[in-house]
Amino acid sequence: MILTIFYGVIGFGIMVFIHELGHFLAAKRLGIEVEAFSLGWGKRLVGFKYKGTDYRLSIIPFGGYCKMKGELPMTQGRTEAGSWTPEPGSFFAASPWKRIVVAVSGPLANVVFAILVLTAIWWIGFQVFSDDNRIVLATDYRLDSFAVPPPATQAGLATGDRVLFIDRRPIRNFQDLQQTVASSPEAELVFTVQRGGRTLDLLLRPQLDKSSGAGRIGIYSWRDLLVEKVTPGGAAAIAGLAPGDRIVSASGAPVRHWTDLEQLLQNRPAGVVLGVQRGSRELSLPMVLRYSEECYPNLGVAFRLQSFRSPRLGLPGALARGLGETWDTAVMTVKGIGLLFRGVSLRNSVAGPLKITYYVGAVASSGFALGVGQGLVTTFRFLSLISVVLFLMNLLPIPALDGGQVLLSLLQVLRRRPVNPQLIARIQTISFSVLLAVAVVVTANDILGFLGR
Repeated sequence: MILTIFYGVIGFGIMVFIHELGHFLAAKRLGIEVEAFSLGWGKRLVGFKYKGTDYRLSIIPFGGYCKMKGELPMTQGRTEAGSWTPEPGSFFAASPWKRIVVAVSGPLANVVFAILVLTAIWWIGFQVFSDDNRIVLATDYRLDSFAVPPPATQAGLATGDRVLFIDRRPIRNFQDLQQTVASSPEAELVFTVQRGGRTLDLLLRPQLDKSSGAGRIGIYSWRDLLVEKVTPGGAAAIAGLAPGDRIVSASGAPVRHWTDLEQLLQNRPAGVVLGVQRGSRELSLPMVLRYSEECYPNLGVAFRLQSFRSPRLGLPGALARGLGETWDTAVMTVKGIGLLFRGVSLRNSVAGPLKITYYVGAVASSGFALGVGQGLVTTFRFLSLISVVLFLMNLLPIPALDGGQVLLSLLQVLRRRPVNPQLIARIQTISFSVLLAVAVVVTANDILGFLGR
């Protein structure tokens, strides 16, 4: 947990640093004075001053800011006659087009960061640890209940099918399949599957899961029962299981994959006799079972995932994949925002800074558990995807966000005269108050989520 929090804070800080660096470089280049450049909020911990800018690290590690001179127009430039002239070097002393460039540069830095990171990852190459592209049909088991048959059952998919393509896009593993389905709720998809010696094309439409906003079709992965790791002191270790063992039966019933075994344990038996193949030997190992508070079997064992290597790409191909993945993320984000108005649960689908930090840390922790290289690739790939989301969210036309500054500057261009500073101040005050209230709500939602409520 400590490592998860540490990785999360570092990752969140990287995204904020890139965003604020975009604002900072644009402001400096266009002659706008930057009073402070901070990672974190609140009291200044350490820092230094250079060419009029206070570079600081602040006490609250979430977020950060680039404070430009005169961002709050009512604090500077007011004359005795009541007219208003911005002070030289301040934000509102710059032309509206310069202000637009400065406002856009922060989100733009995030999306450039995403493109460069994804390009580098595809160019260097990476590994994906996943189950393969075989599926298990959920309605063949009693683990979940369905009011109506899910899309996979209606389309005619069967346990053991290999999904080769979805809409002609190659599916190498279950992670590819999950990502495609999750990002395509209610879209018509053509599944090309291999069944025995035949190849079939099946048409289906993923259901919208309103608890998460993702597409669902009613399948599980086919996870072979080949033991990868055994937790010391866990049920599997006490029973005598060892890495390399393959579980082939449970209490006399054959099991082909994890879902078979999970269904046999659904009634929470106190114990089970596992039939295990160890090399050329077959063993019977009695196991005393343990269950989590959610009644999930805690075997103390991890089953082996397969390793899939990304295709080797030259720089042009890697850049194309980086651009394509960035675009796909942006499209999914826009679709996701639209789904919020269709009854999708805000509780589960909206994340605040605490939950984002936790997700970043959790992804980093799981990646680094597989090695330094895998940890770096996994973490930065996840950061790049979140950066695309931040790019879009910051450009929303809300006055306290970058998109709001763009809107105010465009209004000045259209009116051909400055916007009343009192009006700007009122808008900023109201917007910051609304954003603060939203921040409190989403943070409370994050905390309740961690508490399981």
